[in-house]
Amino acid sequence: MADNPKASWPKTQDGTTDWEVVFEDGTIGFIALACRAHSAEMVEKTAVVIIKKLFTRRNDLDLCQQNIHRTNKIVTDHKDDLARIHEEIAVLMREIKNERIELARVFIERKAAGAAIDRRAGLWWKAGGIFKPKVLIPVAGVLVTVIIAITYFLLQPDKQPVNAYTESFGQSEPVEPTTPIAKPDDMSKPDPIPIWLKTVRWPLVPKNEGPPPRFYSVTLYVADHDIKSLVCGRVPSVMDNIIIAYSKTMPQGRDPRVDEISDAQDEVKTLINQMLTIDLVENVKIARYGTKGFKAASLPPFCKSPSRLK
Repeated sequence: MADNPKASWPKTQDGTTDWEVVFEDGTIGFIALACRAHSAEMVEKTAVVIIKKLFTRRNDLDLCQQNIHRTNKIVTDHKDDLARIHEEIAVLMREIKNERIELARVFIERKAAGAAIDRRAGLWWKAGGIFKPKVLIPVAGVLVTVIIAITYFLLQPDKQPVNAYTESFGQSEPVEPTTPIAKPDDMSKPDPIPIWLKTVRWPLVPKNEGPPPRFYSVTLYVADHDIKSLVCGRVPSVMDNIIIAYSKTMPQGRDPRVDEISDAQDEVKTLINQMLTIDLVENVKIARYGTKGFKAASLPPFCKSPSRLK
């Protein structure tokens, strides 16, 4: 099993891992491997190795520990009944399998729905030079400002009729403007779009002393739905960077202060924008469970925003 990396696991026609084969194959499937062991100790060790092989990402740590704990409890509760241990371990493995199948299904749906956006994004990044977003976005901003200014002046009403003073002396008296001229910079900017992500428990591993772990929501704010789709397409890396930011700024043995949460927000924004190689995230809001600003995505793919119609 150590020589069987994820890249070599069986694939479906969609290109995702074929979890039915990975778990259910009678020879090399994970369930068969775990239930082939002839002692409770070997069943436990085999199942733990499989779980660690499945949950390898940094943000999978909680799920990994939970499933290892369930494995240990199964073996402890039924240490004298090997058949029951095999049965319970198979149930646990099939729960993990069904979760993976559902995540793969959601991934395929998102991939199909966002194919057009992904193609556009790919063209932007491959164009190089002046066609890179970090060049085009400022240029586009300048062009929009110029167009707004030109449109404003073209739509101005005609000059007022010449009065008697003008007819007599060829010039008009200076007139104070009654209303200030609106500048393009004064035009209101659309509100950024929030992206709600999966909750993060901090600290990840409970401590024997101090307060229990807290759950925090992280909301990213971006300019539009196209950028939201790009960010959600890399949500595993986004969550990894959130954990890294927490580890740099959030305390382990006590609840964070307001300034520490503010530092965490800045660090999350910096790391995600560095990962994306362009500043797409405009703002970040972290809120603890039970507070006013707490809002999170509760279903896969754990990356949600308000509808475009709102």
